[in-house]
Amino acid sequence: MAVITNEEINNIRSKANIVDIIGSYLPLTQRGRNYLCVCPFHDDHSPSMSVSEEKQIYKCFACGNTGNVFTFVEKYEDVSFLDAVMIVAEKCGISIDKSLIKNNKVVSNKEEFEIMNLAEKFYQNNLKTEFGTTALDYLNKRGISEEFIKEFGIGLSLDNSNTLYNLLLKKKYNVGKLLDVGIINQSDDRYYDMFTRRITFPLWDKDGNIVGFSARIYRGEKDTSKYVNSRESKLFKKGETLYNYHRARDFVKLEKSVIVVEGFMDAIRLFVGGVKNVVALQGTALTKEQIGLLKKLHSKVILCLDNDSAGENATLSNGEAMIKEGLEVYVIRLSGQKDPDEYVLANGIEAFKNNLVNPMTYFDFKVNYLKKNRDLSNTNDLAMYVNQVLEEVANSKDDILIELTLKKISEEYNLSLEVLKEKVKGLKKVNSQDIKAVKKVNKLKKDAYMLSSDKIIYFMLNGGEYIDEYQKKLGFFDDAMHREIANEIIYYYQKNNDINPPDFITYVSDKETIRDNVMQIVSDGIDDDVSIEIMDGYLNRVDKLMIKNEIKKLKIELKNETDANKKIKILDKIAELKKAN
Repeated sequence: MAVITNEEINNIRSKANIVDIIGSYLPLTQRGRNYLCVCPFHDDHSPSMSVSEEKQIYKCFACGNTGNVFTFVEKYEDVSFLDAVMIVAEKCGISIDKSLIKNNKVVSNKEEFEIMNLAEKFYQNNLKTEFGTTALDYLNKRGISEEFIKEFGIGLSLDNSNTLYNLLLKKKYNVGKLLDVGIINQSDDRYYDMFTRRITFPLWDKDGNIVGFSARIYRGEKDTSKYVNSRESKLFKKGETLYNYHRARDFVKLEKSVIVVEGFMDAIRLFVGGVKNVVALQGTALTKEQIGLLKKLHSKVILCLDNDSAGENATLSNGEAMIKEGLEVYVIRLSGQKDPDEYVLANGIEAFKNNLVNPMTYFDFKVNYLKKNRDLSNTNDLAMYVNQVLEEVANSKDDILIELTLKKISEEYNLSLEVLKEKVKGLKKVNSQDIKAVKKVNKLKKDAYMLSSDKIIYFMLNGGEYIDEYQKKLGFFDDAMHREIANEIIYYYQKNNDINPPDFITYVSDKETIRDNVMQIVSDGIDDDVSIEIMDGYLNRVDKLMIKNEIKKLKIELKNETDANKKIKILDKIAELKKAN
């Protein structure tokens, strides 16, 4: 089986200037030998990421994210390491056989995805038969053309002898597997299709694999659910997917924003109208996994949920959850119709686009929401409202927003601006103390041994002479982590007769723990001067600390030993180590 070799990957890396690649995603400003940009991996408001053209490494001084050109693309694009290699190669104009990348991937759930793809084709074919005329008319009347029926894989489940179950059985698929992916149901000894007499809509994961279906009535049936969704299965986890995510991703990069709606018909309606940076929740509550998907888009989020009280409450809770995760959140509240689908059908897509021009900030939405069900002519209600707004203001890092909000409240309700500012100042002080306390608890301190060992590893990554010096003067680490990394470095150097940090990071890309530790070590040492003299200082320190640690262990062993002869041997070892130290 053909594979892409480590040498070929390193060749791509050596031809890819990290400044050019990161610069294709983010604006870079040169400062001395390095380049600076806003870090896309945390809520960064000032340039915190440094990109070294000399060392071909990037580092964020705020969140600590570090790596080479491949790890940046992997994280920014939310793709696998090998996909990142392919993207970098394409950006550099390097021809690469895509089949090599595919062959290198571990393919999981292959048969399950085959089943789902066959189901989609089966449903789509039904729509083209004489039995699909009514469903096709329904879709066309709702403004879904043949082009978008094909684009979204829309199909039709029937209720006749020609069932999906029979087709899949003829294809020799295991019945248990069909049940596992939720494509059929079982009643006693009878198996039958999950969906009947409904228009079907495929549901995809973030990579564009079909993981389930949603099926809608279309003939005005009563006493039945409007939609039936695939049950949760090994493929489909509703809370881990966002409808249209895989398709919207590229458009989000162009627009620098992602629109979040509730239902997939809302997403389809906007997409058909040319608003393609849209995803759907398929519900009202954002999960942690869905917020994670939105964070990976590195763009502002525009919430446009249903125009009812449930949609308003969902906007509040979802916005709050995203703000806590550092996302930039805006809100659109449509008027007149229940949801974006109905709004566009009634008013046209241009009317919707006009709403996109100036969406309100989540802060403004929440301030307005806090007025809900309050009588602001009542002193107690007004005091409660103002105090809640001040708590929101105290959480903001935007000084202009704070100033404008406080002035507005002062003028609108005839309150002292100074009193409001003092209140916010007090709230900010409490928040600051809480943050400092959390940081103090979370901060991990490395001892002298760990710090010096990190430095030795960093030196070893910078050339064979440093590897030779390590082997000659130390050759061993007490702890497993540094010992394992050192062994990998020695093996890599012996195999390639060359070494540098970005190529070694590529080499350990499939060894997650080692890669993470190496990137942290590189991050901490990226600006260090490198010389044999400095390295010898660290080698001597680690050697002395390891001897000191060994003496401690022997003293404990001596304390617990009862045999006189063995005690003498231990004492001799201690004396020998002290002499060496």
